[in-house]
Amino acid sequence: MNIKNEIRQLLSLDNVLCSIMTIYCTINALCSIYTSSFFQNIKGYLLLICITIATITFIGLKIIFKKTENIYFKCGNYRKKELIIYSTLIVFACVVSIAWNYPASIHSDAMHQYHQATTNQYNDIHPLLHTLIFFKIPSIIWQSYTSCAISQCLFIYLVLMYFCYFCRKYYLNLTQTVVFLTFILINPTFLKMATMPLKDVPFSYSLLLGTLFLIEIFISNGEWLTKKHNKILFCLVCFCIVFFRHNGLANFLLMIIPLIISYKASKCFFITLCITFTISKLIAAPIFNTFGIKKTWSKAELIGVPLNHPLNTISYIYNNGGIVSEYDKEIMNKINDLDNWEKYYNKYSFYNFKKSNHGYNEEYVAQNYGEIIKTWLQMAYKNPVLAIKSEINITSHIWCVQKSFNFIDKKYIVIEYSGPQWVSNIMDKYVQILQRTHFKNIMIDVGEGLLLILLSLCLTIRKMQHNNKAYIPYILVLSNVLVILCLITSGAPRFVYSSILCSYPLILYALLGQSKNYKDLSNRETIIPQKAPII
Repeated sequence: MNIKNEIRQLLSLDNVLCSIMTIYCTINALCSIYTSSFFQNIKGYLLLICITIATITFIGLKIIFKKTENIYFKCGNYRKKELIIYSTLIVFACVVSIAWNYPASIHSDAMHQYHQATTNQYNDIHPLLHTLIFFKIPSIIWQSYTSCAISQCLFIYLVLMYFCYFCRKYYLNLTQTVVFLTFILINPTFLKMATMPLKDVPFSYSLLLGTLFLIEIFISNGEWLTKKHNKILFCLVCFCIVFFRHNGLANFLLMIIPLIISYKASKCFFITLCITFTISKLIAAPIFNTFGIKKTWSKAELIGVPLNHPLNTISYIYNNGGIVSEYDKEIMNKINDLDNWEKYYNKYSFYNFKKSNHGYNEEYVAQNYGEIIKTWLQMAYKNPVLAIKSEINITSHIWCVQKSFNFIDKKYIVIEYSGPQWVSNIMDKYVQILQRTHFKNIMIDVGEGLLLILLSLCLTIRKMQHNNKAYIPYILVLSNVLVILCLITSGAPRFVYSSILCSYPLILYALLGQSKNYKDLSNRETIIPQKAPII
């Protein structure tokens, strides 16, 4: 019996979750070491390093799980006057962002959208709705990139104001909310992304807002949607998710289906919403034809998107001395000249090679994708180490905690800085100071978002393991990670910015420690157990 109890204790939920997170963190660390330049120097100590990392991580997670077991938050009474404090902080941060990046952090994609807005020659290579809202309307008022950055800051302002309201309503008191908000605003990643008018930024904030709504839906057991203004807000955020980025439809569907299944009271509403967005996508082509909007996404290009990962692996194996047969080279040469496979090679991204406009044959790729998949599998079979290393590189921007946001890389910035030089000097110095401290890991590195989300998911499983609805708030951000893993081979941090943003409310949500008695969390301080510590 004692042996059975020991086995049962060993296989307890806490140990299982800690083990899963330990494996994730250890693999993360080993992959970072494996792709580093000093790997050969420590190769003989790899097993010892692995055991050390795993042991420290497991003990650390056990301590975190124990410390967060009985934490409850006392939110207090929300007052409308607090809006002035939150508003001042957010506006000040946006002003600093504009001054630091003036006229704006203009990516080549943003320049293309700005050209569409000012010439009225639209196409759908970038989402039309995003172009109209964040480029066309601002350019009518003031024809400048700065106006586009300001319009994005306004959208960010509205989302963060709701986030503060959300924190006060359910979780934190005024002081805690102000500290939490300040931590978000002083993050250099926030200050850089706020004035980078790209579709990924408002899309990321739409995912944040959608995550807040999903938490409120769960907390209220669906009753949050009984109010008309909440239905309107939910419809608007779904609209933003679908139309601010082309692959947003996948996020929307992965979110809406569990909601339809889980909340019978709102089933009709969700079905109606789902049909509405489906029809909207179906009638997009007639609208484009009516207004003369050029459709630039060819069938060949759409079919070629899922092949980005296999093609990147083929490129990696070819350019790193792998075993490549003459038949493999023949297939590669039909896709593009072998010289270009070397000239435009990038181990972290296939995007530049594909968009280099130097012979990439997307029609051949679309019509012979089966042969390309076969070639990829054969090359990966002959070069398993290189194939694995390729996947590590092209997905590292999603999971690698040590991958930093590069604030001085001007490779894609096409507009020179023309703001106050003293502001730029101060902010650059601020970033340099952070990079030399431990704050780098939580304020500059882009991979900690997914790590925090997975940690909060483990905490949620521990506290609400018998409630399947409790996992719905994680759907949006995790589905976005899945979409990026499958379709995007680019190391740009803008693709994972949503993971950083959504980790903030999800950590609070995981620490809540809900029970079946929490029907109205705004009044829950009256039902907190006497022995539970109050923060």
